[in-house]
Order: sequence, then structure tokens, then C-alpha cells
Amino acid sequence: MPLHRFSTTFSAVPTEDSVTFLGLPDTASAPMLGMLVALGQCTLLTLQSIVQRQRQTIQRYHCTITAQQRDQHPQIFDEIHLHIQVYGHTRDRTRIDQAWHLVPNYCPVHATIAASCPITHHITLEEAL
Repeated sequence: MPLHRFSTTFSAVPTEDSVTFLGLPDTASAPMLGMLVALGQCTLLTLQSIVQRQRQTIQRYHCTITAQQRDQHPQIFDEIHLHIQVYGHTRDRTRIDQAWHLVPNYCPVHATIAASCPITHHITLEEAL
């Protein structure tokens, strides 16, 4: 059975109390892509909130989301994968992992989608830009 594949990439720059998103795709005529973008945005907002409480200095996030949608109706996602690159000065792998494990508990979009589709992730830590 053929699958429909999606892929999108965007960045986020932390601000004092939120993040500013850069390079968001136009989702006006692509509601399934819109769901993926909403997942990425909510995930990064939640992750930044937790990381900020940990007093880590993150300069930027880069998020790539790939997904497969089944061919039969309803054409729900079969799997979603998030690859998040974290750029900053005081990135601590253990604390970033701890923050990530809290994301599903606090991100409503992540929790909603994860109820019907597995979401996997990979986080890489990068030097500040």
C-alpha cells in the first residue's frame, strides 16, 4: 500500500517569554502539513519553556518533521519523526533529554497526535551560531 510522505523544516529563536518562528511553510491549502507544523511549533514552545526553567541558554532550534500518511481512508498519519537541532552555549545533554521527556505531558498538540500515531524524535546539540 503506497504511503503519502510529508517533510517540513523551520527554525525557532527563543525570546524572553516565547519563541519566534522562521521559515514556516504555507499551510493554507495543506491541512495535514498544517498539523505537522502545529506539532513542531507547540513542541518547540513547550521545550523552550522547560529549558528556560532549567536556566539553559539556547540560541536557536532547527526542526525537521517527516511523516507518513496511510493511503486508505481516513488518511491518518502512520508515523511522525521530529529531528530537533539545539544551538546554544549551555546545552546539557542530560537536561535537554529530561526536558524532552516532559514535552508529551505539557504539549497538547503532541499529546493529541500521539494518541493515534507514534511520534519519534532525535535531538542533536550544536555549538552556538
